[in-house]
Amino acid sequence: MVGHAGILWEVPLLNTVILLSSGATVTYAHHSLIQGNRAGVIYGLIATVALAAVFTGFQAFEYYNAPFTFSDGVYGSTFYMATGFHGIHVIVGTIFLTVGLFRALSYHLTDHHHLGFEQGILYWHFVDVVWLFLFISVYWWGG
Repeated sequence: MVGHAGILWEVPLLNTVILLSSGATVTYAHHSLIQGNRAGVIYGLIATVALAAVFTGFQAFEYYNAPFTFSDGVYGSTFYMATGFHGIHVIVGTIFLTVGLFRALSYHLTDHHHLGFEQGILYWHFVDVVWLFLFISVYWWGG
């Protein structure tokens, strides 16, 4: 990682693109389910779960290479607390969507019977929106 100001245009921006792309793929999976396109549901969820795993991996990479620590002051403690809590929510959302994928593979979901899956999707969109707030406040404004 380069200095504090250069951090915005590296991993965090890439992670923003990855997470927003996962929002598009999970929306594709949801629309596919409503339209009866089982392959679209499965491929959309596989892509979403894969993007979530990549996001989590890049977040771990960023933590490992950060030029500051939790105890380096307000920015460090705020950074690790905010992005850490978000990371936990990403992992929980990934689990929700992985369960949805296995349910889709097992023919448990239909166009009229998918409430839990839909709630997982809404949770995932919430995770996306929170990341946008974090990206702006922690990386852009905070940097």
